Amino acid sequence: MKTRSVVGLCSFAFAALLEGSPAIAFAQDAGVTSMAEVPPVANPCGRAAAGGLIQQPPALFSSHGVLNVRFSYQTATDKYGRTLYCLMTPDGLEEPTLHVNPGDTLNVTLTNNTPASPIAEKFNPPNCGADSMTGTSTNIHYHGTNTSPACGADNVVKALVNSGQTFHYGVAFPRSEPTGLYWYHGHVHGLSEASVQGGASGLIVVDGIENMQPAVSGLRQRFLVVRDQPTTQQLKETSPPVPGPVEVPNLDLSTNYIPENAFTTTSTGVTTFTPAVLDMKPAETQFWRICNCTSDTILDLQLLFNGAPQRFEIVAIDGVPVNSQDGVQPGQLLPATHFVLPPASRVEILAKAPSSQSEQAQLVTNYVNTGPLGDEDPTRTLFTVNLSNTQLSAAAPDDFVPQSVALNKRPRMFGGLDDEAVTQYRTLYFSEKSDGSAFFMNVLGQPYPLDTVFNNNNAPAIVTTQGSVERWTIQNRAQENHEFHLHQVHFKVISQDNFEANGTKPEQALNGQFADMIQLPAWSGDPKTPFPDVQVVADFRGADIGDFVLHCHILGHEDLGMMAIVEVTRPETSGR
Repeated sequence: MKTRSVVGLCSFAFAALLEGSPAIAFAQDAGVTSMAEVPPVANPCGRAAAGGLIQQPPALFSSHGVLNVRFSYQTATDKYGRTLYCLMTPDGLEEPTLHVNPGDTLNVTLTNNTPASPIAEKFNPPNCGADSMTGTSTNIHYHGTNTSPACGADNVVKALVNSGQTFHYGVAFPRSEPTGLYWYHGHVHGLSEASVQGGASGLIVVDGIENMQPAVSGLRQRFLVVRDQPTTQQLKETSPPVPGPVEVPNLDLSTNYIPENAFTTTSTGVTTFTPAVLDMKPAETQFWRICNCTSDTILDLQLLFNGAPQRFEIVAIDGVPVNSQDGVQPGQLLPATHFVLPPASRVEILAKAPSSQSEQAQLVTNYVNTGPLGDEDPTRTLFTVNLSNTQLSAAAPDDFVPQSVALNKRPRMFGGLDDEAVTQYRTLYFSEKSDGSAFFMNVLGQPYPLDTVFNNNNAPAIVTTQGSVERWTIQNRAQENHEFHLHQVHFKVISQDNFEANGTKPEQALNGQFADMIQLPAWSGDPKTPFPDVQVVADFRGADIGDFVLHCHILGHEDLGMMAIVEVTRPETSGR
């Protein structure tokens, strides 16, 4: 019988390091809810067939300020030979949507029921959980949430749960948490791509968006989770296609686990795939809550009727209702005919169905030029719309948004940021080896050589203080796209510069909005051409201290070194 262990909330050294942090109390409280391991679930990681009707993911809801969840992390192999990963509840729910309210606490008990494997890397103390990474280690990142990086909360730098171990999370959401769409996924450095590509990800919803954006009230909401996975072509062919004019998708896409099964005939350049189906009533407006929960794939979303682009209204970006943090409420929605969604980003939109069966409706992702060293992200249909006066997909508890009664009067998480003085200006940039063997997240002035591959024992690249407001210029000095993500806080997008010089248009809807993801297009490689860059303001005025991280969210890049630590300290402990 396999020996099992319960991994503590934090080592004594780690707890001492973070003594006094308000998040530690939440984490310790979570530890007494259940110390029992989560048993493995039979037949885990189920997947749907291509071309199916989109159903809502299963959902769990908080009660009296708490949501308790028990997850078994498991693996399986599908009929094509793909390795799958999943987070299963004891009653067989796979990656349920986790609904909480601002101010709630999410308690998660996680047992790693994957097979044991040899030690791959030793972590220097203090550690959070196991002290050695193996090939089957896991943890959970609560992506986009403005929650603590303390041990037992949203820590990814030192949190490891190895085979046979059980770990307990207590994630406290602030009362000012923006009401919108977030997600959870594994974030062990070196293993993130495999876990997310295997499907181990799900949604988090901070409820109450109808009180910030009344336009969504009473509408049927559809949670649409786009994931990626190896194509069946990659599994059947012994060698990859020769690079050329034929667009062979780097990865297959799925919507709510309904795969497209893309296959390209390289002799003709024709890619065949089978999109999913979404049901709508004629002329119905639905509230689509879309997560690009892929490992590596960039999406450029567009709603087409008979091939013609249609207008939709953007309600929220990366969990934050647009135009919601300052000014007159409710914030004005943003009209758009397309939206670029980097890996890990979310967009929430009002989408209207055609009025007639004669109009073919599709949500597509357009071709993305990722640069000469980038992946192939060709045009594909994510799903087609089936018009019917009868609801075809099964109703779910979270199908409809409640009627709003009053605008949300809670403090705005990022309110008043424009009135704050900038305390520090910094320049950050992406670079990589041209052979794709290593990727780097650089910060000018970091305390170690530039182009240093990340590992979990690295010193912080940035040390800042709680209460700081920093303005960052982030550049892409590589010849493929990179996607910037900052943990624990959102940033305000000020500008996107030098995009057009490199053949890409900036996503104008992002300017002036808060995000936790932003894309930087490939640099041309011509020394006379400026680097694409974005200007953002990072808001560290929140309550959290500890090790935040920033990285490229193309997880293949992050796993190969494109990440760095931001240490946020109390003002009296800075300047060490």
